[in-house]
Amino acid sequence: MQSKIVWPILVVVAVLAGASIPLLFDPGFYYVDDSQSGAFGQWYEIGRRVLDLDWSLINPRVWQSGNYLAEGAWGILSPVLWVVGIGAHLSGSALIFSTVIKMLCLLLGGLGVYALARNFGALRPWAALVAVAAPLAGFTLYMDAPSWANGLMAWSFLPLTWVLARRAVLQAKSPTLPILSGIALVGIGYAHATIFLALTLGALIVEAFLTRHRPSIVRAFVLAFAAGSFAVIVHLPGLLTAPVTGRTSGVGNTDLLTVNLSGLFASGTPVGTPGILFFNAQFPYAPLLYIAWFLPLLAFVDLTRLRHLLRSRLSIVIVLIAALVGVLLPSDFGPLRFPVRMMPYLTLAVLLLVAVGLSHARPAVLSRNRFLVAGGLVLLGAGLTFSAGPQYVKVLAAVTVVILAAVWVAYRVLGDRPLPVLGSESAGRLAGRGVPVVAGAAIVLTVLLLVPQHISSPTSPLPDYGVPNDVSDYQQQLEDAEGDVIIAGGVGDLGDPGAWDETLVGNLWYVTEEDVQNAYSAVYYTPYNSLTCMQYNGSTCGALYSRLFTTMPETGKTVADLMGVSSVQAVKAVVPKKDWSVVPEGWHVAEDTAKTRLIVRDEPVAGAGSVVWASDGTQVTVLKEDAMGVSFRVDEIGADGGQVALSRIPWPGYQVDGGTVSAEPVDTFLLGVDLDADQLGKTVTVSFYAPGYPVQLAAAALLLLILLGWPILRLVGRRRDGDGRIVRVARASRVPAPEVAV
Repeated sequence: MQSKIVWPILVVVAVLAGASIPLLFDPGFYYVDDSQSGAFGQWYEIGRRVLDLDWSLINPRVWQSGNYLAEGAWGILSPVLWVVGIGAHLSGSALIFSTVIKMLCLLLGGLGVYALARNFGALRPWAALVAVAAPLAGFTLYMDAPSWANGLMAWSFLPLTWVLARRAVLQAKSPTLPILSGIALVGIGYAHATIFLALTLGALIVEAFLTRHRPSIVRAFVLAFAAGSFAVIVHLPGLLTAPVTGRTSGVGNTDLLTVNLSGLFASGTPVGTPGILFFNAQFPYAPLLYIAWFLPLLAFVDLTRLRHLLRSRLSIVIVLIAALVGVLLPSDFGPLRFPVRMMPYLTLAVLLLVAVGLSHARPAVLSRNRFLVAGGLVLLGAGLTFSAGPQYVKVLAAVTVVILAAVWVAYRVLGDRPLPVLGSESAGRLAGRGVPVVAGAAIVLTVLLLVPQHISSPTSPLPDYGVPNDVSDYQQQLEDAEGDVIIAGGVGDLGDPGAWDETLVGNLWYVTEEDVQNAYSAVYYTPYNSLTCMQYNGSTCGALYSRLFTTMPETGKTVADLMGVSSVQAVKAVVPKKDWSVVPEGWHVAEDTAKTRLIVRDEPVAGAGSVVWASDGTQVTVLKEDAMGVSFRVDEIGADGGQVALSRIPWPGYQVDGGTVSAEPVDTFLLGVDLDADQLGKTVTVSFYAPGYPVQLAAAALLLLILLGWPILRLVGRRRDGDGRIVRVARASRVPAPEVAV
């Protein structure tokens, strides 16, 4: 009983200790780049929406950033993010809150890996070792944890969902937990995690077929249908919206964040840099492909015995092959970008292989040749790392010596050989305790090696915007703004101590609770994007300021009028003086500093979302308007009908009762509504529905049926009396597959 408690506790302590080491070198390690410009502001806004009971699917006031279903990673259908969002909304420090959330995710991932490795039959010490290594691997620790929070969150649920699913299918345990865990994973909206959940469930179906146990096969399919149903609910709108966005849909290769085999062969080296084309450099200067220093211990595994073990654990092999193929894909593969994002899933599969192999496939006698092979693998990885980043030679040499020594100690202990320092009797004293001793020491070394790793690579290779840490510092900008706001430009000098006193970046504008359309977006609407030259983080080119006051050809109105903008902030470091010094008629200067100028309409207008233009001879009166749509009465219209334009992007999903959505956008970026002459005096309603919502409703019904029906069937199966067909099926639902390895 003690070992059942000790090893999971050791996992918790080691993961928290390892995750804390980066903070010794950089207290802001877990709050950079997309976590600053995207995640925290998103969480804050989700918290506001939940507290206000705002369940709208779209927000026209942030324009291309406001199609939350198409954005996917917004996770507005995620109960996990609802809780996180409420916490963010109540938090006083964005830095501390983000750090706590990231560390909890690392811990959840580690405990999930431990449970999964145990379910595959790994001994507790080896399961604990790989459970510590997985969340502390290079890509997870240097990319997902500091910046790409949704990737970290979704990955952290995968091992847990996988083990719960395997227990439900092969061991006939409760299906409720794996379904809920799958909902938590898919709800984050991170496509890569959803794909690998599908792969694990598909692999589980294969394992069920290999058992030739009909109830297990049925359970595997039903569980896959449940997870697939929620995936349809979350991801279908994004897939149907993709054709009108600027996201890449073909296959191409720019080499950006692609992985090569030499980098993978060096994945046992915890320091240095692989040769990966990064965003602004040839090398990321961080060990993004590092998996674990103890990978060379695979030389201590009998491959023939391992092959036999994997026949009943085929899902490890399937996920391993899929992840390996995934990381070696070209840079753009349909909607998927950056193959290196799949490293956490390759890491998981490799570590499971190591845990199972070291647990049950070690030869009776560890020969010297096996040690030489292991040592050769250490040196090979060090050599490949040196060739990619020779500037790390000193720390690399020191770490390599330490790893070689550790591999030698493991060879001596696991081979029941004495250790020179402990004397000839040491082998006898360690007899029967070699595995826990080696695994425990390996866990300690896994954590300690993070120190030289962070000495050489102290921060994430992704940029740090240098934004303030306290939430209150995000609520002082734009104090004199009115109505909808747009920012022209972006911060010119991130190193300026006062860079963020007057302006912000991306989703941090949500924290100000002003209606600013410069939010973070991973989905672009090309005409709007071309007009505003807005980047993913909300920054724009300096030319936007003058464009806002140019007249559009179709409507004869300015861009600012069509957008419903009442306040414009010009960042002087980006916008040319000849532009920002001009104050259009009907506007006045509300704030003017050395860094920014804010101009506001003399008479502010209604914000985005409503009717902003009507064709000649057409007049309408808006009766009702909210985020999800508009209702208006047609007061005048010509004999040939007319057209109105709404200050909304014409995303797929808009429907009109009393008219039709125009075939082409008005002035390239506005939602148009065509009206017939017989609509005079009638009410027209424009509403937004999730694209493909009938399919979503059917998927929701199927998910609810499975989520409620399966547990009820199991309850019926507990009955000992009765011999009807339903009772027999219910009893079968509780029968585990034969010879399940646990």
